[in-house]
Amino acid sequence: MIWYNLYNRFKRIKRVKERTRRELENQIAEIQKQNEILKSLLAFQNGEEKDETEKYANTILNNMGDAVFVKDNGSRLLLVNDAFCNLFNLPRTKIIGKTLAENVPPDERESFLRIDKQVLLDGIDNINEEPLTLAEGQKRIISTRKSRFIDEDGKKFLVGVIRDITERIEAEEDLRESELQLRELNATKDKLFSIIAHDLRSPFNNILVLSDILNAQLKESENFDAKEYLGLIHSTSKNTLVLLENLLDWAKSQSGQISFKNEKINISTVVHEILELSISIAQTKGISIKVNVTEEAEINSDKKILKTIIRNLMSNAIKYSRPGDKITISAVEEEDLVKIVISDSGVGMDDDTLENLFSITTNTPLPGTLNEKGSGFGLVLCKEFIEKLGGKIWVESEKGKGSDFIFTIPRN
Repeated sequence: MIWYNLYNRFKRIKRVKERTRRELENQIAEIQKQNEILKSLLAFQNGEEKDETEKYANTILNNMGDAVFVKDNGSRLLLVNDAFCNLFNLPRTKIIGKTLAENVPPDERESFLRIDKQVLLDGIDNINEEPLTLAEGQKRIISTRKSRFIDEDGKKFLVGVIRDITERIEAEEDLRESELQLRELNATKDKLFSIIAHDLRSPFNNILVLSDILNAQLKESENFDAKEYLGLIHSTSKNTLVLLENLLDWAKSQSGQISFKNEKINISTVVHEILELSISIAQTKGISIKVNVTEEAEINSDKKILKTIIRNLMSNAIKYSRPGDKITISAVEEEDLVKIVISDSGVGMDDDTLENLFSITTNTPLPGTLNEKGSGFGLVLCKEFIEKLGGKIWVESEKGKGSDFIFTIPRN
C-alpha cells in the first residue's frame, strides 16, 4: 500500500513539473508580446489613439495568464493587467503610480528595488525566483522576469512578468520528501530481510538442535535430566516470539493496519503484568527489579501498545545489566502527562551508540552482558509507538554507569 501511494505521488509530481516546464517556455513568448505592444501602451498613456489602443492593450494584457507590469525608471507602476491586480488583491487605483514596495516586508522590498535598478542600468534581463508576502500575510513563491525598454526619446522603462510558482516549488519539495521516504523504506526493507534471515532463522535452528539433543538423550537414558535443555528451548522460543510480534506490530503500523484503542489504564497494573513475564530472566542473571509506581497512576491510552513499549524497554534493561545490577521502574505524574522511567545500573552507552539508538538503518545492537543476541528492533518500535500515542522518548546514559530510558504519555 505504501509503495503504491508513493508511485502515484511520483506520477502526480511529474505531471506538475512537466506542466510547469511548458509554462516557463511560454514565458519568453509572452515577454516578446509585451515588447511588441509596449509602444502602443505608452502611446495610450500619453493619450494618443486612445480608443483603438485601449481595446488592443486590454485584450492582449488580460489574456496573459501571468501578471504583467510596466514601470518607469523610478520603479513606479504605469501599466498592469488583471492578473497582476488579482495577485496582489488590489484595484488598479491603488497600484498605478506606486512601487508597491511598501506592501511587502523590508527584505523583499530591498531585493525588488535593487533588481529594478540593475536592469534599468545595464539592460540585462533578470529572471529571479523569490518569496512574496501579500497584504494578508499569505506567502507565495514567484518567478519574475524583468526587461528594459528604451523608447524613441531615450526614456527607460521596466517590463516584467510575474509567475506564481508556489505549486511547482511545493511539488518539488514533495518529490524530495518522497525520494527520502523511498530511501528510508528501502533501507528498512533491507534491515527487515536481515532480521528475518538471521535473527529469526538462527534461534529456530537452535531450538531444533536442542530438541534433537533432548530427544536423543531421552531415548538413551530414562534418568537424563532434561531441565537445562528445556529451559534453553523455552527462553529461546520466548525471545524469538517477542521479536516476531515486534516485526508484525511494526509492519501493521507502517501499513496503517494497526488501530489504537483509548481506554483508562492503571500503570501499576500494566507494569506488574510485564514483570510476571520478565522476572524469571532477571532472576537468572541475579538482577533485582524495584517498582516506584503508585496504585493511583492512570492514563487514557492504548493498553496493548503501552505493554509492548514497557516490555521492550524492560527486556533491553535486563539484557544490558550485569549480574547483581538493579533496575527501577518509576512513574511521575505531571499536569497533562505521565513520565515513565526505566533505569538500570548496567553497562551504559557512549555518545555514538546513543545517537543511532532509535534508527533502524544505523542501529547496530551490541551483545548483552551474557552475550545475548538481539536486533535492536524493539527500541525502534518503542519510539514509533510512543510518538503515535502523542509522547516522546529519550535516553540519558553514560558508559559503564547505566542508562535511563524515559518516555512520556499524555494523560488523556
